[in-house]
Amino acid sequence: MMQRAAVAPSRGPRGASPSVRGGPRGGIQKRRGAGPARVDKDGDLVMDAGAAGDKGRVGRGRIEGGATSKPLGTGRTNSGPSRGGNHGLHRAQAILRGMESKQATVLESRITAVGPASLRIDGLSSSKAASNPDGGLESLLGFLERKASGLDAKSNRTVKIKKSSMKGDSVIITASPDDIEQIQKLDKFTFAGSVLSIKACDPPSPQAGKSGEKKKQTVSQEAQEAKDRFRAVLAARYDANLKLLNLSALALDPGLRQMGVFDGSTTTSKVFPAMMVVCDGLFKDLQEKRDAIVSVSLADNELADVSAVTTLAQTFPDLKNLDLSRNKFAELKGLNAWRWKFRHLENLILTGNPIESQPTLKDELLKRYPNLQVVNGVTLRTAEDVAAAKAAAEVKKSPIPIAGPDFRDVSRVGENFIRQFLPLYDNDRDALLGTFYDAHSVYSLSLNLTAPRSHEHSMPIQPWTAYFKHSRNLTKITHLNARMTRRYKGSQAIQQVWSTLPASRHPELESHADKYLIECHPLPGLVDPSNQSARGVDGLVITMHGEFEEQTEPATEKSLRSFSRTFILGPGAPGGPQIRVVSDMLTLRPWAPLALPQISSISPETHSTSDPEQQKREAITMQLVEKTGMTPAYANLCLTETSWNIEQAFIAFTANKDKLPADAFIPGVAR
Repeated sequence: MMQRAAVAPSRGPRGASPSVRGGPRGGIQKRRGAGPARVDKDGDLVMDAGAAGDKGRVGRGRIEGGATSKPLGTGRTNSGPSRGGNHGLHRAQAILRGMESKQATVLESRITAVGPASLRIDGLSSSKAASNPDGGLESLLGFLERKASGLDAKSNRTVKIKKSSMKGDSVIITASPDDIEQIQKLDKFTFAGSVLSIKACDPPSPQAGKSGEKKKQTVSQEAQEAKDRFRAVLAARYDANLKLLNLSALALDPGLRQMGVFDGSTTTSKVFPAMMVVCDGLFKDLQEKRDAIVSVSLADNELADVSAVTTLAQTFPDLKNLDLSRNKFAELKGLNAWRWKFRHLENLILTGNPIESQPTLKDELLKRYPNLQVVNGVTLRTAEDVAAAKAAAEVKKSPIPIAGPDFRDVSRVGENFIRQFLPLYDNDRDALLGTFYDAHSVYSLSLNLTAPRSHEHSMPIQPWTAYFKHSRNLTKITHLNARMTRRYKGSQAIQQVWSTLPASRHPELESHADKYLIECHPLPGLVDPSNQSARGVDGLVITMHGEFEEQTEPATEKSLRSFSRTFILGPGAPGGPQIRVVSDMLTLRPWAPLALPQISSISPETHSTSDPEQQKREAITMQLVEKTGMTPAYANLCLTETSWNIEQAFIAFTANKDKLPADAFIPGVAR
């Protein structure tokens, strides 16, 4: 007798109940246990469920059979909870089984407490973002993730908030312990005009059965015991006087063997990541860790490469002394996992390794680690040599010689302006506007939040809330209307903008000249405000780079900004300021030390002189160029013959204009 082949259960209609979705495949099935089939007078099967009577009636999407069907699970099989429901519990149980069977498969997540941590954030309800349709929650979460990710300039890790919920006026967020630590540093930061309060709180506990809660509690206790044992091992191996963490011969450590993490076949790689996680949790911040440990020994661990201990570079990135002696390093590629790590390493020991005999080893190590000075106890270079090598590398980055700032002033107009501008901007902006700005002065502000910053000199980035609405960064503001409305013309419009910007304090120019880089050049051809000269008038363009401290309330920490500011100065209109600001363009960026140019040797013939008399002659030459259209060379020759009397030079030019060759004039300039 032929048997029907087994078929997979049908999923059923999309809106059907699980009992339908688990039924056999096919449109019409033989009815079992429900009595004889009903037929009409022609012998056809009755398809109307309503005609079957009360006993045969079934609800929509239901099939009643003689046997009670077994409910289906929500996972891949029919016999268990959902796949994600106890995932964390199963992983924790696997950790315990591995430790009880003396398998040292310990990862970072297996030592830290199961599940993320939570924070309570207050201040959203009083912020400007509270008027958003979602109450400002999305804006707040984006602010926290962005700011927390930028706190550590050396790390490229992105902070991510996993869950969030509103509890009254407070926001409860959940994230990993590492991310929680970064977000807590934003306490007292200002968000949308409101100061945030960020405090730790208990995470919301999921609804679980009593047995599940009991298992989680047991797992947490076991994990805590493991962490305590690792702490004891690390404490016994730390020398506070030498600031040394001795991690040599880990397989022979009595404490680790008592924990059962080594069974004769297990290597150091199984336990090392867990030790680094525990060690990292012993310090409040990176600076405390940097001050406590400057040397680490990994001797006698049978390491053939550093892949098993690569987490050392993440835990202690600023090590100065590292001992890798008496291991099994045979080739330099065994250190490739640390190729771009340990940028502050000064002393490296590789004695007792096969790699020690390689003739080019020391040269290759010096290329990999820029501050390395001593290898295997032999001094290869001094700190002065390291500094010189860094300076040479900086020069190679720019093959064109770079001179220092060029300040070519005219009658000390630029110098006097800078000396007055800085204190007035910090203390009395209205007086500054009345002194140098008029109804035709133009001001604009631009934020550059992508400017490169040094990893060695960085600080937390403060909020830019007060500046965003005025920023005219043309790479971000693409609509013409927005661009024009953020270009402020006239002292009154400028005053309205300046009144909304935070107070500032620039470094004193006399005592902190190294905080500034200022250049000044003559600029001919400005529009004559008196409308007397069709050729225009002479002015100055001043470019100033530096920093200032923002005076915020409450002043929880020092808030520095880096800036670049370009002024165009010209003669004032009748009845106005004698010297006026034609244009004022301010660019702000996150603080970084001023990048002063590396001054290369430049021949005296090409170096700009700072002689005031020479500067005066250059300014007179440019005036004659503007009046006559001659090239600077011919204008200089004409002034030399007339003893630098510009009036006599102009008379001589007028008398001999027709005799001058064509190359005496600037092409394209009317004469």
